[in-house]
Amino acid sequence: MAATAAEPFVLSFEVITTYGGYFVAIILLLWFLYFIYNRAGSLFFLRDLIWRSFGGKQNFDNPTLEQIRRELRELEHFRYEFNIPANSLSDAEHAHLWITTHGFRPADIGRSRNYIDWSDFTTLKFKHRRFDRKKFAALYTILCICFVGVMITPPFTDTDYLMVSLKDAPEAPSFFVSKNDIKFDYFSPDDFLTVEKCRSSQTLKPFIREGLPEEKLDIICSLFIDSNYAVYVENGLREQRGFIIGLLLMCFAAMILIVRKLSRMDRARELHLHLQQTQP
Repeated sequence: MAATAAEPFVLSFEVITTYGGYFVAIILLLWFLYFIYNRAGSLFFLRDLIWRSFGGKQNFDNPTLEQIRRELRELEHFRYEFNIPANSLSDAEHAHLWITTHGFRPADIGRSRNYIDWSDFTTLKFKHRRFDRKKFAALYTILCICFVGVMITPPFTDTDYLMVSLKDAPEAPSFFVSKNDIKFDYFSPDDFLTVEKCRSSQTLKPFIREGLPEEKLDIICSLFIDSNYAVYVENGLREQRGFIIGLLLMCFAAMILIVRKLSRMDRARELHLHLQQTQP
């Protein structure tokens, strides 16, 4: 809900609700490209697709150059398929030998990619410090915080109070408006401003605080006499619920990603122990 000339307050999350969809679309596109590039190590297939779409030929006439092209595409395919960052076909062969020698599954190695030292494919080893107890403890702490966020967020989707700020006084603290009253402390059951309390300076005095002198309280009181006030609040509450639900979904997504990372760390730890047991 954008502020208008007749609307003296703005939503505290207006920018996010207005442009959030564009941000999400751009982030998803960039994440998709990053995922492919991070896994495959290159975007040759995309370059080939663009090249061919403009009429470029697919193969080289020179056999040597064609062999180089095929090896690069083969290497890209290997990296994307197994999620192993080989720099050459020789590295790919060394990785395959290491996997088969120790009885690993390629899928487990791909999921444990970030916990393996790939600097020398002839002597591959695990980065055991990346899945030590401190890392597990930190991730479990973040997971608990996200869980608490998921648990406390739903009640705010049913609230009758809309968080806003004064349009002409951005330095003033935010407050909470409903169709019948206004709160300056959301969790205070009695500290709310009504039409009756706006009638005199004496009844307004308890609401004066830093950033909210009496003249600004008079502006806030003028909200009650606006004929469109209830409509502003109703529309704003709808956008606020959408914003809170978006935060809730983000917490859910964070929990899924953390659980996924914990499972990969645990699997890498198991593979590391298996490697220690099989090595002479």
